[in-house]
Amino acid sequence: MKASKIVVIAVIILLISGSVFAQKFGPDPGKKKEILTQYRDLELLKILDLTEEESGKVLPIVKEIDKNRETFHFKSKQILEEIEFSLKHNEDETKISELNNKLIKLEKDFNKEKTKLHEKLRSYLSEEKYAKFLLFNRDFAKKLKERIKSIHEKPFLKH
Repeated sequence: MKASKIVVIAVIILLISGSVFAQKFGPDPGKKKEILTQYRDLELLKILDLTEEESGKVLPIVKEIDKNRETFHFKSKQILEEIEFSLKHNEDETKISELNNKLIKLEKDFNKEKTKLHEKLRSYLSEEKYAKFLLFNRDFAKKLKERIKSIHEKPFLKH
């Protein structure tokens, strides 16, 4: 039963991605991210071999983890741009200190929320499945970076 659901989801993803890639100028970045996230979730479910009930609890937490990370990266980028601006315009030490503190607080809050979400996720999984989740995240990110790198390194076809 789980395998058939996975196959149905995979077919839907392929149909969506096929229609998206058939567009004249290709998919927008948001759509690419959505497809990649769906693929990642599908692979995660396959590796963790979750029941339907477990999937219903785990996937929303994984999405919260993603949202927390995205929010952190967005906000930290903004603060770093403010720091860069302050340094370029020789603003006083107090202003720079405030921005530095703001960034440190953001990092602390991010890590606190990340820990809370991981503890919540861990409470729904066995220790083995949580360990597989951690390794999957590391390996998926590494494989994705390698794949992107290999695409960019391929030479153009010579005529």
